[in-house]
Amino acid sequence: VMLVGCAGGTDALSGTASYLSNFPVVSCPPDGMNNTCLTNPPGSSNAFIVKPANIGKFAAQMFARSSPEVAEALDANIAEKITKLEGADSKLTGKPVDRSLPGFEAAKFTGGALPPLAVIAAGSDSDMPHLEKLQKELAAFKIESEIRICSAHKQPGRLQTVIAEYSTYPGPVMMVGCAGGTDALSGTASYLSNFPVVSCPPDGMNNTCLTNPPGSSNAFICKPANVAKFAAQMFSRSSN
Repeated sequence: VMLVGCAGGTDALSGTASYLSNFPVVSCPPDGMNNTCLTNPPGSSNAFIVKPANIGKFAAQMFARSSPEVAEALDANIAEKITKLEGADSKLTGKPVDRSLPGFEAAKFTGGALPPLAVIAAGSDSDMPHLEKLQKELAAFKIESEIRICSAHKQPGRLQTVIAEYSTYPGPVMMVGCAGGTDALSGTASYLSNFPVVSCPPDGMNNTCLTNPPGSSNAFICKPANVAKFAAQMFSRSSN
């Protein structure tokens, strides 16, 4: 289960709900770019997504490991958009689509085979204090995590390979995108992945995490402690 909080103004609804619930809460306020969704104290762990279309995809990514129907619809949605882009490029260049490039893998259903995993993906190892803080907060909820370095700007092919790797992880998985500046990492990962992506940039209140087009479905949480609680709420139905 996932709750979508749709309250304007101070959005106390999402903050209160996420403090008390054992399931994840995502804010999608009717007044759009409402930063009050991001200034909650530790414990109010709601994530923030501006566009309703991206709420839908984020929910599909969250439920794909537990529902074959949702996974199939998600895979079809991603494949349709990628195929459309490839076709447009092929038409312009007159060349066939190169099928050797890495893409995404369909989710493999787990039956609880492996424990939940949080993948902390960063664009640079210069942000290690932030990454280690996230790892420590996740460990407080008994959540296993891995830190990966893969820059969307400098290593786009490697980022795609990392996404494909975790798309076949036989257990619940969530990626935490930790890139400053334009945060292309989270937007790219969330477009291609069959698991949810949550941005927690090292430079704090970074609104570029919220201005992605439909399809780039990453959510945004400022505080590492709230990212960890959000992950715990997401994984609580699949781990005792």
